[in-house]
Amino acid sequence: MIHFDYHFKVRYKDIDQMGVMYYSRYYEYYEAARTDMMHSIGLSYKELETQGIMMPVVHSESDYLAGPEFDDHIICRTEIREIHKNRMEIFYTLAADSDMTKVINKGKTVHAFLKMNGRPTRMPESLKQILVQKWNN
Repeated sequence: MIHFDYHFKVRYKDIDQMGVMYYSRYYEYYEAARTDMMHSIGLSYKELETQGIMMPVVHSESDYLAGPEFDDHIICRTEIREIHKNRMEIFYTLAADSDMTKVINKGKTVHAFLKMNGRPTRMPESLKQILVQKWNN
């Protein structure tokens, strides 16, 4: 398994009228955490795109267990639990404490691999090699 912890504070612009983080903001933090995780293992979306590969989200889900408030410190643990040949599933666990016991949200995004012309393709070998290497460390 590959995992990465992304830390953030809930911004004032992220809260709704009820004083908790608005539901769509979770996906913005998923994306920020996913992008930082990719960089931490030596990948970037830009690099994949120069290789002619896109990774659109084809499915997403999110379970809201508790509502973080303005200025709360949150950890978003981002995980790749399996390596597939034609898609990447990324799991997210948001917690309000450093030992990840006060879970406030769980989510998942599924990414397909597409050529720039929109046709499906397999995971690029360069990405697979990096994931396998990180998996074994």
